Amino acid sequence: MYTISLQTIILVTVFAFCYLFFIAWKTARQQLDLYDLVMLSTVAIVPGIFVAFPTIAFWLSNIVGVRFPFVVMFGILFAFLFFFVYRLTIKLHILEVDNRRLIQEI
Repeated sequence: MYTISLQTIILVTVFAFCYLFFIAWKTARQQLDLYDLVMLSTVAIVPGIFVAFPTIAFWLSNIVGVRFPFVVMFGILFAFLFFFVYRLTIKLHILEVDNRRLIQEI
């Protein structure tokens, strides 16, 4: 059985709750939209799942063929990050096109 130290569990739990509270607060103040809340919350949820259920982490690492489970965790986080950056790039392009149209109207 895989064991995780109490300090690691406490650290990940405190980080997850503080981070989730912070982005939920930003969403409540309408500084983030709901989609951003979901995407950014994966930064806290994925490590929480890996700490709460270490057998899942080792199982996934065996399926993927990676020796260390944290590599799989960072891979999942990078996939979410790239998807988030892709979405932001699309939004930025749309804003650029709208800005160009507004300038041309003036």
